[in-house]
Amino acid sequence: MPAPYTEFEWDDYNSGKNLQKHGVSDAEIEQVFDCPNVVMRHRRYPDRRIVLGVTHGGRYLFLSVQHLSRICCRPIHARDMEPEERRHYTRIVRGTRR
Repeated sequence: MPAPYTEFEWDDYNSGKNLQKHGVSDAEIEQVFDCPNVVMRHRRYPDRRIVLGVTHGGRYLFLSVQHLSRICCRPIHARDMEPEERRHYTRIVRGTRR
């Protein structure tokens, strides 16, 4: 089930940052919210969420976003999923939690 975010806050600080650091474009970050994804609360920061999802091109991404409202988030960090994260995502999306 896609996350409810349909709006994204981009500014000079976060726009393009993940492309330079991790090769993840702003468009790919937004695509994760159009596809099946898993949203979890961040352990350390109550206003942040961890999002595991896939882009339209099939790239598995790990995102950290700041929750701003019911429909808006501010992307903080994006990178390719680690193998264990990908397994976790796949199990949840398929409905086989362990």
